[in-house]
Amino acid sequence: MAMNRKGAPASLGADGEAASGSLVRAILTRFNLHPGDLAKYLGTSLVSVVRWERGDTKPDSRMQAKLTETLARLERGEVLDTGRAVSMHVFAARGARHSTNSLPLFRQVRAIELEVNPKTPILSRLHSGALWGDGAALLADVLADHTDPAPTIREPTTEAVSAGKNTYTYDAHTYHTKVPPQGIAEVIRSYLPEGGVILDPFAGSGMTGVAALTLGADVILNELSPAGCFIADRFTRSCDPDSFASAVKVVCDGLSALRRDLYTTHCRTCGRETEILYTVWSYRVRCNACQHEFLLWDHCRRYGKTVREHKIVSQFPCSSCKTTVKKSRLKRTTAEPVLLGYKCCTGRQVEYPLTDQDRARIQHIEVTPPLAAGFVPTTQLPDGVNLCQPKRHGLTSVDRFYTLRNLSAMSHLWREIHRIKDDEIAGFLSFVFTSLYQRVTMLSEFRFWGGSGNTANFNVPYIFNEANVFLTFERKARSIQDHLETTAQSYSGRCVVCTGSATNLSFVPDNSCDLVFTDPPFGANINYSEMNILWESWLGAFTDSKDEAIVNRFQKKDVAQYGELMTASLKECHRVLRTNHWMILVFMNSSQKVWQSLRDAILGAGFSIEQVDIFDKQHGTFKQFVSDNTAGCDLLLHCLKSEATRTTVADMAANGVAESVRLFLSERLAAIPKLAYLHVAREEEVDFRMLYSEFLASRLIDKAHLVDFAAFRAAAASALKQRRA
Repeated sequence: MAMNRKGAPASLGADGEAASGSLVRAILTRFNLHPGDLAKYLGTSLVSVVRWERGDTKPDSRMQAKLTETLARLERGEVLDTGRAVSMHVFAARGARHSTNSLPLFRQVRAIELEVNPKTPILSRLHSGALWGDGAALLADVLADHTDPAPTIREPTTEAVSAGKNTYTYDAHTYHTKVPPQGIAEVIRSYLPEGGVILDPFAGSGMTGVAALTLGADVILNELSPAGCFIADRFTRSCDPDSFASAVKVVCDGLSALRRDLYTTHCRTCGRETEILYTVWSYRVRCNACQHEFLLWDHCRRYGKTVREHKIVSQFPCSSCKTTVKKSRLKRTTAEPVLLGYKCCTGRQVEYPLTDQDRARIQHIEVTPPLAAGFVPTTQLPDGVNLCQPKRHGLTSVDRFYTLRNLSAMSHLWREIHRIKDDEIAGFLSFVFTSLYQRVTMLSEFRFWGGSGNTANFNVPYIFNEANVFLTFERKARSIQDHLETTAQSYSGRCVVCTGSATNLSFVPDNSCDLVFTDPPFGANINYSEMNILWESWLGAFTDSKDEAIVNRFQKKDVAQYGELMTASLKECHRVLRTNHWMILVFMNSSQKVWQSLRDAILGAGFSIEQVDIFDKQHGTFKQFVSDNTAGCDLLLHCLKSEATRTTVADMAANGVAESVRLFLSERLAAIPKLAYLHVAREEEVDFRMLYSEFLASRLIDKAHLVDFAAFRAAAASALKQRRA
């Protein structure tokens, strides 16, 4: 639900949502279509389809048009190809993973030259100074071509944005927070219908750049982190897919002997050698009551009827004294391998305990690890919000994040990549390397159903999954190959990447940008400089956290310091933005103080907040679904740099929290949104996070008093209970 300056809903409201729900229901019921199949066809999430059907939310106009077209096709008797998603603008769902070509994916069809010895570190080959590539000349050309303001809209767009994360480009490389580029493209298209110069001062992984380039617009990306800049630089460049594939093959072939030495076992059925896909490790722990030491793996597993019902339980009786112990409170001692997976003669993946030969192989590696000298990062971990937990468990330096087997594989991969003569190709192979991130570390928590996620914190699990580095490298290379074959081939704009603080954009002239679109740091939610230490240790360049806009006690920054840094950054945005043009912020936080600080920074920089609405990324984070104190959907704040300062109606003498929430719910026309737990056995619940997003949208406009998510949730639950009574 969007809100404008007048405090009125700017979206279609209940009627629009009801119409959308009827359309989705017609498609599903009349043609006996499963919601999951419709989601696949549309290229969206199952959660979104379920919510549209119920009328909790409505699709944006682009998706509404697709639904209308889908119904028309079904009425004509056409059969939907639900095995493949519809192309979302140029963010297509085709490429290497869906190729019908019978030839191997990674084959050498281009000559790839390797130096005898590794070349200089990859970052020194991709940029010098703050600007990446030929950034200085490119920036001069971009500014020279845009001396006149680009046409923009007079009033903010009135449509909320809904965009999923299920595109090859989004999947190509992980980052702590990413806004789906197809959603950004929709915003840019609305505000700059004829193109222009776009600035993202907190660029992160460069998704604003990806969106702008696909539309033919020019974009300037500024990011404090060298790792973020590297990722953004690679995301916004193109590469010949055949050259990329050839380089992947050359590097992997050159390390085939090491790969066999590190990841070989014997098939329990046919006895032949086969490759290990992954190895599960478990810590040994001590009972708090009797000090008995035992292998956690042997006592904490519970199996259900399906693999999704298998779980590692959080508490269980000690095998010695029978006292109920909590896993999270058990003292760890050492970790040891307990299970490995492979695929051989049966054609399916199987799991077995390790043999004596498997254990002897690991022991040999740990005694004499085959590390590539000079290519092992040994950065010591400083104290930090996300760094203290790993340090408590012995991960005091970056090299300790890996088993010695995986560290050996990573070091040789890194060395081999640095032997590639062509700097651009080496850069893209480095892009694959950094995409592995936490997946190949001891931070990768074991899950019975497979896979591993990259979380926005560092947490050493009690039971972790040691993934085969080479297989993971090839799998991530396939994702990047897909991006290079699809989105990257459509780029027609120009992109400048700069490493620096958003508080000082002196390389950008006054009144030279036509739109600012950015996803700034969310207060204390993510500690970027800490989380980037893993990448930056391999890359050899580190974030200068002095001007990092964050709430972090180890940096001695509270909400006040965060607000000061955000104000300085947004003043720079105001300086470089043309008059009567727009700044769009994507933001969410559960803290009233952080929201107040951000609003003060926006107004203090000289902007007016003209409208606030929802950016629905369609997939909630795991934390959002399990934490009562984590807010939900991001908000889009439409901020204007106008010729004259405009005042807003202050409402600081607002009603109390309970009364404000009650009034908000009573005036809300749409159905109360519900959380659909589609993959776990839980009853539907009120989606308080979505409601909180709408509540904030209604109050940010008129400078009304803001509240924490926890306080809102309690007040909303009470009001809804009274309504039902």
